[in-house]
Amino acid sequence: MSALPTPNPSQPVRCPHRYLTYKLDLLKTLATKAIDPHYQLLAGMRVRELRVLRLLHDQPGIAATELRHQLVLDKTLLSKNLVELERRGLIERRPHERDNRLQCLHLSAEGQRVWLACEQLGREIEADMFADLSPEEWEQLHTLLNRAIDSFNRWQAAGGLPPAEQPDAEPA
Repeated sequence: MSALPTPNPSQPVRCPHRYLTYKLDLLKTLATKAIDPHYQLLAGMRVRELRVLRLLHDQPGIAATELRHQLVLDKTLLSKNLVELERRGLIERRPHERDNRLQCLHLSAEGQRVWLACEQLGREIEADMFADLSPEEWEQLHTLLNRAIDSFNRWQAAGGLPPAEQPDAEPA
């Protein structure tokens, strides 16, 4: 089996496909691979962990279950991320003010500091990555993506696609 070719930075990746999901996944993968080493150098974390900090910053006191749904992560992966972030002193668990069975998640002071440093770095790199877009195009892109998310959520709430059927197993 031959090795995959090494990407050549002088040859941009082209996406001839008309599928939005393909283009979004490609852009996410390329951008994450480009920025992850910078976040690791700055804060010892990758985009996947930083997404947790970002959401905790935006929604302090969120419960882990709601965090999992908003991040679209499985329980095991979220649990590993939370344990690591807590071990590093970046997040804190506090009991809910009305229901002691619930644990609310918050950024610690160190978590706030790391979030801010990563936020500044991310905004700088993102501005460089997408410098070919005018400020108006940037806003339009965000507006269109928000509309696409809303459209998807309405589609999903209306039932989306039925579950895919698994092919019958071959008899042994």
